[in-house]
Amino acid sequence: MGPASVRMTVEWLVPLGETRPITMALHAVAAETRAARGCIGCSVSTDIGKGGAVRYVEDWKTEEDLRQRVQSDTFSQLITLIERASRPPRIEFALALGKRGLDFVAEVRGSVM
Repeated sequence: MGPASVRMTVEWLVPLGETRPITMALHAVAAETRAARGCIGCSVSTDIGKGGAVRYVEDWKTEEDLRQRVQSDTFSQLITLIERASRPPRIEFALALGKRGLDFVAEVRGSVM
């Protein structure tokens, strides 16, 4: 990851029964996201050894690309997955000026989640 790129990471600890449906949904979101302008990469990984840890990562060329992503319809699908989770995930945005959390989403979308 170069110094100019930005990253969004979402990590869930989900009950084992929820791992497959969440990863399937995330793979669908990732497939659409990879086609977006400015997307460098998008990955979904699971670690059953950690009791159902699911990690979703998006890498973007610029913060502006990421901001456009956060305003997109496919990001709304991701928000729905986040809201439906039995345990809230950890969300982190690694930006040029430092790390942000859900406040970044609220700022970009112009509303409080």
